Amino acid sequence: MTNAPEQRRSAALTPANYRAVRFSMLFFIATQIVPFVVLFEAKYLYDGSYVSPQADQGFGVAGAVLMALSAWVAWQALRARTEPDARERVATRLKVAAGLGLLAMLTVIYQWGLRYASPQGRFGEMYYVISGADMVYAVVGLIMVGIAILRNARQDMAPERFWTAEASVYFWVYVALAWIASWVVVFLL
Repeated sequence: MTNAPEQRRSAALTPANYRAVRFSMLFFIATQIVPFVVLFEAKYLYDGSYVSPQADQGFGVAGAVLMALSAWVAWQALRARTEPDARERVATRLKVAAGLGLLAMLTVIYQWGLRYASPQGRFGEMYYVISGADMVYAVVGLIMVGIAILRNARQDMAPERFWTAEASVYFWVYVALAWIASWVVVFLL
């Protein structure tokens, strides 16, 4: 009997299964564009291109930049999987991406706390609904990234077992792009 802990392993995906799950995930992400398109259309239907003069552009920009950096770092985690010592590099990059995403979420929570836009006004309604949708997707994305970090720590993430991290990065990049699009729609257009 050995005292060394056993490393958990999951079954490797076959190339055909890998293509199928990747297609399914990308299809799922593509369908998640619809709610944001509807929200953006509703904003212009109800509010036009009005932006509240009290809107804090600085925090809007900070949140968008943090999400863009977070997506870039997460994408670098995918690229790191083929490098030597990939396990540590992937884990570090996923943690940094999650941290940047949390900071971006804090910018929205801070803005909500300022209440610069009344929830009873048209701009406020659309601002809170769109930023709330961004926050819901960001929480789901952070959960996915957290699971990928934990799974990376508990088992060998060989290329054929890397799907958890890859799927979470795809979703996180989508979340960041939706966040940036929301910032453009709410604060610029």
